[in-house]
Amino acid sequence: MGDLISLRQLRLRNNFFENQLPTVLGKLELLEELDISHNWLSSTIPPEYGNMVSLTTLSLESNYRDQNGYFTWGINGELPIEIGKLKNLQHLRINDNYLTGTLISEIGQLFLLETLHLQNNFLQGPIPEVYSNCVMLKEVLLEDNSIDSQFGMPEGICRLPELDLAKVDCSLSCTCCHGC
Repeated sequence: MGDLISLRQLRLRNNFFENQLPTVLGKLELLEELDISHNWLSSTIPPEYGNMVSLTTLSLESNYRDQNGYFTWGINGELPIEIGKLKNLQHLRINDNYLTGTLISEIGQLFLLETLHLQNNFLQGPIPEVYSNCVMLKEVLLEDNSIDSQFGMPEGICRLPELDLAKVDCSLSCTCCHGC
């Protein structure tokens, strides 16, 4: 698959794929859209995905499986800091998985980002103030994580001119949120 260097879009959603995210996709530097959502993948996000510098949409949401009422699989581990290299990224959707660790500050380097969906994971810590550098943000969905309630949603994010929808847990202070 890494030999398809001219590939612009790769949509593989809803295919019951299992196992790991292929690292070879990191060679697709011209790829603009990668959608591997709604499968049964269980792996970390390869740092090689930071090489897909033309990427505008990264959709890895809902990669879990319900087995007798227990959810298994899912994209897991920490968000790789290499996501900060995806300078053309407009849509980042990795919600409904098993991500752990902190909300990485490198997301604040994605100045064209419009959609940030990280809800329903196991992310911790405060929401980085540098996310307010993403001046094009329209949607920020961070609810159902373990975000530190003493910090809340940074006011800089609430003042973003394009922001239409923001959601965090009810325990967090947020002047711009639309429910929790």
